[in-house]
Amino acid sequence: MSRKRIFSSVICLAILISACVYVHADPLLSKGRIIGDRIMVFPDHATPNVFYYVPTGMDLTQAYGKPQFFFYKYVYIKSDSSGETQRMAGGVLTLSVEFSDESAELKEMMGENLEFKPIPVEELRCVLNYSVFEGEEKTEEELSQRKTPWTKKNFTIPLSRKTAPYLWEIFEGEKALGLSMDCEFTFSGYELKEDKYEEAQRTDRMAFSVGVSMTEYPDLFKVINLANKVSFNFRYMTVLCFDFVNQTNPDVIRKIVEIEIQTARGQRDFKRIYFSKDSETQQDLEFDIPEKKGGTYRFRITNVLSDGRTQRSEWQEGNDFYLDVSEYEILVKDEK
Repeated sequence: MSRKRIFSSVICLAILISACVYVHADPLLSKGRIIGDRIMVFPDHATPNVFYYVPTGMDLTQAYGKPQFFFYKYVYIKSDSSGETQRMAGGVLTLSVEFSDESAELKEMMGENLEFKPIPVEELRCVLNYSVFEGEEKTEEELSQRKTPWTKKNFTIPLSRKTAPYLWEIFEGEKALGLSMDCEFTFSGYELKEDKYEEAQRTDRMAFSVGVSMTEYPDLFKVINLANKVSFNFRYMTVLCFDFVNQTNPDVIRKIVEIEIQTARGQRDFKRIYFSKDSETQQDLEFDIPEKKGGTYRFRITNVLSDGRTQRSEWQEGNDFYLDVSEYEILVKDEK
């Protein structure tokens, strides 16, 4: 081969998360018109003052003046007796995207007394694209395929030891078009044929660049050295929770993580961590009692709901240096 390929292949996974959901919206697709030379609008088939628009763009959602985006790269850097350094990398990329809100502009052009809603999306397919630097090859990874109405979507993607460093290099080098997302979506409604309403369907697509500046938002990018989390006698670990950033389950106002280890004397030591909308997404945890050699930990999660109820999981076994307790609607694993 004339040049070295960085990736031999990347697995594209499509996950159907739910069956088709009935949408309480009935746009009349045969009566669509373009407003302002760019926004497609459909009237409701029964309510004269209600219109549905097809969003013309997509972008990262914003919260507290920052994009809803996090990139954690995990490395293992430890010098052995010969002075050599061994490295092992992986990572987690999470981002939240939303359709553009066209309602204000439409009200200005069509009338303040009208109601404008985004077209209910029933089927969505998103593909994350990123460039491979040697030879400028392009890699695509399908993130999701689901049937549900939405205007905002959260993605969390575990990254392999191959993918994480290259994506990190994209952001570190401020590559404007290095990472992008293509979305194809389908919406349904009615067509009026011979004075009869018949079900109909349309498909549209859009793309946008995931342009987050590492220089402008350095706190959204973190490198975690797993070697620093390990002690010969003591358990030291990192717990992650993106639920309150991603708004995965709005009914949950608090998440309690209980972690238990077995000490060197055969006893149990216990720690508890709390996550909420006001907490950090990453919390470090250290046990100050020596752990049993070769021991593992076990953990369970309690969700506190807004109505006061609690939901507690069963105890689970764990042994990773980092524990991610997020509830991901979509989970895609790339090739390792």
